[in-house]
Amino acid sequence: MSQEEILKLIENISPHAKDYVYNSFKNVEILYSIFTFHNKGVFIKVENEDCCIFYASFLNEDNIEDVLELIKYKTNEYIPKMNSKELCFNVYGNNSEIINLVRELGFKLDIEGYHLEYRGKELPQLKNCDLTYKGFENSMLKEMVDLFDSAYYKFNIDNGWKTKSYTVNEEQFHQELNTLNKLNQVCSFWISDELIGAYIFQQNYITDIVVKPIYQNKGYGSYILAHCIRNMNVYKSINRIRLRVAKSNIDAKKLYERNGFIEIACFAEHTYK
Repeated sequence: MSQEEILKLIENISPHAKDYVYNSFKNVEILYSIFTFHNKGVFIKVENEDCCIFYASFLNEDNIEDVLELIKYKTNEYIPKMNSKELCFNVYGNNSEIINLVRELGFKLDIEGYHLEYRGKELPQLKNCDLTYKGFENSMLKEMVDLFDSAYYKFNIDNGWKTKSYTVNEEQFHQELNTLNKLNQVCSFWISDELIGAYIFQQNYITDIVVKPIYQNKGYGSYILAHCIRNMNVYKSINRIRLRVAKSNIDAKKLYERNGFIEIACFAEHTYK
């Protein structure tokens, strides 16, 4: 199987996975591959000084039992050699049988979800709205911390993650906001003097779209998303606008798809415990 074919399959997990494998290709060990008209898939290992990452991506699973047996054998063979290295296993999100095996082998789910890309034929229009927008100022810090913690509260609970992470890491968040503001990559949205939403983007990825819970499902999320897309395209000349959404965040995925985004990758990321 050629490098190009391998990278195309890894891209189904995520664009970031493809970039990592491409940049580390001299360290790639191909453990199994198949590339026929009816069946395409690859199982590889990428190892460096600090970590080892297994990747599995199969578009068809006609010989899934053989694949599962090989994955089990190769993974168990490596685990005793870990020493102090971090061991990860990233799987194409539609390969449910492989994902189940990976978890049976002792890997803990970090996150699973989708990468989406904006494919709207035209830039979204900004409809009349009662929101005003600003960047970030130091005086806004407490309100920004409260906004992000409240917007992500249910999401964190659903995934068993810690809440109040922005409060706990307030100083780090403050520094990040100041850096982003200098690059015009953070925008806050207000009704009178009340902060109700914000977005953050870095490079070609929208990393955060947040709306205060009591203002959700009122159209503000779509407006903030449209503003972000226009900002990235018009003022930053970014064309391939992408974002990542967790599988558990069904409402957010539907919002993005209603507004011109399509799914380009599906991932399940794990770390060995």
